[in-house]
Amino acid sequence: MEIRPQKNYTPAFQAYYKSPFAKQFEKVLQTGEGQDELVTKFKKVFTEKKNAKDRIGIGSWGSVFRIDDYYVFKVYHNQKPELNGFKKNNNRKFDDLKTYSGKVLARIGNIELIKNVTRDKNKFTEMAKPSDDGIPRYLRALKEFASLPQKAFDNLAMDFKKLNEIKDPNLFYRFDTNNPNNFIKVGDDIRIVDDIDWVPTEEPNDLFNLLRIFIHKEGDSEFKKEIFKKCLIASENANLPMEAAHKYFKKFMDEMCQFANSKKNFNEIFEKLTEIRTSNKDSATKAKEITDFINEL
Repeated sequence: MEIRPQKNYTPAFQAYYKSPFAKQFEKVLQTGEGQDELVTKFKKVFTEKKNAKDRIGIGSWGSVFRIDDYYVFKVYHNQKPELNGFKKNNNRKFDDLKTYSGKVLARIGNIELIKNVTRDKNKFTEMAKPSDDGIPRYLRALKEFASLPQKAFDNLAMDFKKLNEIKDPNLFYRFDTNNPNNFIKVGDDIRIVDDIDWVPTEEPNDLFNLLRIFIHKEGDSEFKKEIFKKCLIASENANLPMEAAHKYFKKFMDEMCQFANSKKNFNEIFEKLTEIRTSNKDSATKAKEITDFINEL
């Protein structure tokens, strides 16, 4: 999902704008009352907001439109919009993901209502993919994400771990890391938007998928190296799986090491981190060894 800078900027010293529809929407979510009236009101909102000016996200499957500073709605490309009937999403399985902002709160017909990823439109940068978004945009994104504190990457990696633990029989869930636009810098945090995919593979949210969001051939190697190190440390803090990356994606991992100007290839990194992980040393000693090793890459 490509997220566009949002229009109608509200200066930080003013209150954020919550539309009458949003206020009523929140009441319906809480009480379940007034659904028919809300649907009627949304038909007007949909007509007014489904336009190029209010479209803030474009993806392979759908587009996202801004309602106000608090909520957006998503329309799928392959579906004719239907605006009849309100249904609250009672699926709570992704509620514990701190960085995920793409949860569908409710549907009106086949239109999804979602919380806006940020109310502060001044502090908003999406990660970019140079092949799709252009090198200048990737350069700007690299600089912004490299400035984030380690905690932002730690929180992201912890959500990778949590999502690996959410599963149905033979069904697992994965963030869409193929599209870096799904990962948004908001202030000092990283937020994830768009749908969560299901896959038949266990633990799909791993080190490879974490790094591939940020590391590409183009761009400033110092910014990439800073992000590379922060991702590795975050991966170790969350104990993300890396065996599949070593077994099936070693070529791509070696390329990312090269793009980030690492002194070591992925096999060397994998063996050292595995050695530390499997040692009998206490957690504090392991953490120091990991940090020292990564900072010297």
